[in-house]
Amino acid sequence: MKQVLRTKRISAPLTTVVKGYEYYTKTSRHGMEILLDSAYLPDNCNVKKVLLSTGHQIFSFLTLEEGEELGSLHFRDLNRSEPFEEVLEDVFNFVWGNDNKTVYYTKSTDVLRPHQVWAHRIGTSQEEDILVFQEDDDSIFVDVGSTKDQRFVTINGNSLSSSEVRVLDAGHDFSTGVLPQLTVVAPREDGVEYYVDHHDDHYYILTNANPKKNFRVMRANRNDPNRESWVELMEAKDGEKIEDVDIFKNFMVIYAKRDALPVVTCYHFETGMAHEVPLPEQFCTIGAGVNLDYETDSFQFTLNSPYAHEATYEYDMASRVMTALRVHPIHRLDRSKYTCTRINVDSEDGKAKIPVTLLHRKNLQLNGRNPTLMRAYGAYGVPTDVDFRVEHFPLLERGWIIALAHVRGGSELGTMWYHQGKLEHKRNTFTDFINVAEHLVEAGYTNPRRLTASGVSAGGLLM
Repeated sequence: MKQVLRTKRISAPLTTVVKGYEYYTKTSRHGMEILLDSAYLPDNCNVKKVLLSTGHQIFSFLTLEEGEELGSLHFRDLNRSEPFEEVLEDVFNFVWGNDNKTVYYTKSTDVLRPHQVWAHRIGTSQEEDILVFQEDDDSIFVDVGSTKDQRFVTINGNSLSSSEVRVLDAGHDFSTGVLPQLTVVAPREDGVEYYVDHHDDHYYILTNANPKKNFRVMRANRNDPNRESWVELMEAKDGEKIEDVDIFKNFMVIYAKRDALPVVTCYHFETGMAHEVPLPEQFCTIGAGVNLDYETDSFQFTLNSPYAHEATYEYDMASRVMTALRVHPIHRLDRSKYTCTRINVDSEDGKAKIPVTLLHRKNLQLNGRNPTLMRAYGAYGVPTDVDFRVEHFPLLERGWIIALAHVRGGSELGTMWYHQGKLEHKRNTFTDFINVAEHLVEAGYTNPRRLTASGVSAGGLLM
């Protein structure tokens, strides 16, 4: 299988531009990715997270000892070769404020529940750090983040079924001795999740606050962010799920799934107009790039498809021009011989059409004699993605069909698709899988003696 993915070990690194500075990782001839000089790392440590201060002067990195959840936060002045002497201990996560000298980080309880947010000023000891927020409810996990425009720090309190977001000025001056004002965007409601970013004078909110529990993109005035004032910008239709948003100065990028396939939409703030990005492939999985530069009109994303492995593209939202930055050719694969097709199978209860993605040779004959591998998961809202799997190639080369059954219990067709395969509706996951298998036989794709199935983890219950 290594022969299938054989690519050049050394190639020009892809760069990320942030406020005029270029950053990249580099792979050596020995295949090791050098993140930091190992002389600066304690023994048995891994790097969990790296961040630059907003002024691009201080490089910070969080290290974890093997088997630990809490780490040590180190700092390095980019104008000096050695790290600062100050190190913050027992850190779970962290972000920078926008004053180039304040770091916000979370600490955990004895049972590793992040519950506090602290502020640290570079050049002071950890004993002088200031407690900004504490959550005493044992069901809520606290995380810290920042808005894309770097104007606000966000404190996110998440439970299994709800969330609550507080924001504070990322430029707050702690030397005044005054604690920052924490603004609750919307009070917690059971069953309601929401996530916040900021642009100009508005919060942009991704939330499932609606009867169908489908995520929507909303806008709220920063000075009056209560839920009653939210304005809907984009709603997930039936068969869709909005998964994430990314904010830029002029555009907002919305990542979604429609009928188990990715959809990327660009929303122009000035005009209120939106357009869908023409993706290089229809049957694929999309991953957002780092995209740290708020000022740019371009964003990067990675694409995986059954016949393409981690291709990287850049899309200019203003000119609507797509550029392939890196495409890894797959050794031994003649793409002209293979294709992807989609069929829909009636469910047992008659309430759904189950999408099935088929990978196969173009000269496929429906003679009932094709060896077939069915794959499915159908749990926890986790989709069965149409992506690259190296283990499929020995089968495809031998004339097999790979059938990806997007059964209920995943989220390929939206939040309701997940709920229709959960708890008292869990039976639907199994009957969907059985109906797909029976259809593949009845439609002449294969026969019972040549039909196999594979499920991993929760998907193993289908077996």
